[in-house]
Amino acid sequence: MVVLCRFVFCGAEEDETFSVLLPSEPPPTLQLVRSYFPFEGLYHFRLQESTTNGSYVWRDLIHDSTVIPTTTSGDILLKVLQLSSTPQEKQKIYSSQVDNANEFEQFQAWFRAASADVPVDHERIPKSSSKQNLNTLWKSTKHQINKTTAKVWETVEFTAGRYFGSQTGADKPSAAALQQLAGASALSRTPFNESNREHLDYLRRMWVGIFGEARPFACPSSSWVEIGFPVDDPVGTLKSASCGMLGLHALVFFGEVHRNASQEMVSQHQYNYATVGFSVMAILADILDLDSGRFLERDEVYWKLFEDPIGIFELFSVSFHAYDSFFQHAKATRAFHTPLEMTGQFVYRVLMQGPKSIEELVNIAHELRVN
Repeated sequence: MVVLCRFVFCGAEEDETFSVLLPSEPPPTLQLVRSYFPFEGLYHFRLQESTTNGSYVWRDLIHDSTVIPTTTSGDILLKVLQLSSTPQEKQKIYSSQVDNANEFEQFQAWFRAASADVPVDHERIPKSSSKQNLNTLWKSTKHQINKTTAKVWETVEFTAGRYFGSQTGADKPSAAALQQLAGASALSRTPFNESNREHLDYLRRMWVGIFGEARPFACPSSSWVEIGFPVDDPVGTLKSASCGMLGLHALVFFGEVHRNASQEMVSQHQYNYATVGFSVMAILADILDLDSGRFLERDEVYWKLFEDPIGIFELFSVSFHAYDSFFQHAKATRAFHTPLEMTGQFVYRVLMQGPKSIEELVNIAHELRVN
């Protein structure tokens, strides 16, 4: 048995929570919660407890051995405040520190530590110097490249901008965007569980989005191969998906909101619809740093898009549409790059335009596909 543990970030209490599943036996403790919490750093947790008058209070959890009781509905709700960006720091927690901290600033401080992935000797080369040298190199060479290589440079700028902050007008995500991104990050880390009713419900919704209500839901079934799973039981593929439940959520959204397109893509039988969908979502998760959590520290021009609760799913939708176009193009022209590689480059170029709404995203994606 498992317990649903939901988290809400300080400063964004009105937004949707994100959740993880905890084993119910033995009863979960604060130490267990810390081990399942998906972000690095030192955090303080508060437990929501009901009062006799029907209201609730937030109880500070101090000791790792504290057993965390569930609510009457069988779940746990915790409020999260970061105290340090490095998990090694041990700080005594005072009530004044928790009550008076600027919670949103603390929240934005997550993952501010320098990324270990940047291949630079920081002791010998100052960051300002390396950034200046990189920008100088770009200025001296960009005028020499043609339209085709300029598209490649957009990808290079985007990737380098993740670590050098070189994008004009870039900023860190707002509280609303952070909440949506954190929820997506949690889903990307959550593997499919056939014993979870919510997971099975999403699987059923995916089926209905493709076949409608006329074909009774069945698992296993040869119809799953028709959808694009390698075998007639989708559970194994879902469990091994690198983007976790986020991929299934994205395919459900695509099947329900863009039903005509999804049904046409499946009916063509030209590629494995479901498998490709998971691969496209994995590309987005990698670009947005959902798995590592580094989206919290990055200055980008497109974070406002993700203030919309469906921002990431519409980005998936235009990316999946793009894959279909690239597949048709590659089949007709024997293109050098694979459709997935072209889709990744397409996503980079879309995000470099800094879409701030779903409408802008769709317009930018359409223009790039036409050109």
